Amino acid sequence: MFERFLEIFSSALAGLYAVIPSYGVSIILLTLLVRVLLLPLSIKQTRSMREMQRIQPEVKQIQARNKGNRQKTNEEMMALYKEHGVNPFGGCLPLLMQFPALIGLFYVIRDPLTHLGYSFVEGAWRAIPTEQVSWLVERVQNSAFARELIQSPATVNQFFPGLRLDCSLQASIQQAGSRSVPAPCSTGLLSTLPYVALVLFMGFTTYYQQKQMQSSQDSSSPQAQQMQTFAKIMPFMLMFFAFSFPTGVVIYWLTTNVWMIVQQRLILKAAPPLLPHLHHGDSAQDAPTPKPKGAATPEPKSNGGAAQPGARKKPSRPLPKAPSNGDERPAAASTRSPNASKKKRRK
Repeated sequence: MFERFLEIFSSALAGLYAVIPSYGVSIILLTLLVRVLLLPLSIKQTRSMREMQRIQPEVKQIQARNKGNRQKTNEEMMALYKEHGVNPFGGCLPLLMQFPALIGLFYVIRDPLTHLGYSFVEGAWRAIPTEQVSWLVERVQNSAFARELIQSPATVNQFFPGLRLDCSLQASIQQAGSRSVPAPCSTGLLSTLPYVALVLFMGFTTYYQQKQMQSSQDSSSPQAQQMQTFAKIMPFMLMFFAFSFPTGVVIYWLTTNVWMIVQQRLILKAAPPLLPHLHHGDSAQDAPTPKPKGAATPEPKSNGGAAQPGARKKPSRPLPKAPSNGDERPAAASTRSPNASKKKRRK
């Protein structure tokens, strides 16, 4: 089963090489073909990540409501994720989807003729066609890609000056050959610099891609914090693997990173503005609308003397007591001035 999986990659490379006779360009085109096939799933996972950030207010409410009860918190959060169709680890899936193609391309580039229907004679670097092969390999066994790998393998694997697709950084440092070409991969320290630069650039693009994914998520959630840790470890882990990977595999991963960076930017740019979900029972009219810049705050209109909602009430004066039915009457307040009372006394 695994051999049939590898035959798909070797046949695809042979077909692309027939169109554009360049091994490196064929690897890049194969990478783009794989990314196009995985594009619907990548878009779905990116939208899932945006939805995950959109429901973060409800996630925080669940965590606050069930503080101390981890089981209840996980149950309610899983129900919330299922309701909105999100995957808390959606950011890792696009990265993990690349590994099957990475593994398949690793074996094909390391021994391309083996997966094109050829075997090597022991003790001599000479390939002979294998008799019993599948119908897919039979179609590419006599392809131009297979013939040129047999006749001039060093020329086919030469991508840029000083950069061979069959060589790894480890082989270039050790000045050793590869399984496809016995000639040394480098002749000194300076000839290893292209391999070092390629591995470092691959690690940088991996880090940038992961950081770009994290920027579209809420960093306060536990899932986002786990992904941040994963994003910090992943570039170093891949550079460690790339140390012994053939350069063709490193170019595949580098092309994938550039594709994912551009794709992620376009999807996030075309995504709608990020607004929190409304709670159950709320309508879209209840959601706060953004206030335009420069708009004046409207003053409350008078309602014919009626009190406005939220206005502060003035204290009312106490009314005078009504006279009782008895003989007592309230003393009237004197309205005469003090000068008038003095004149009356003189009289």
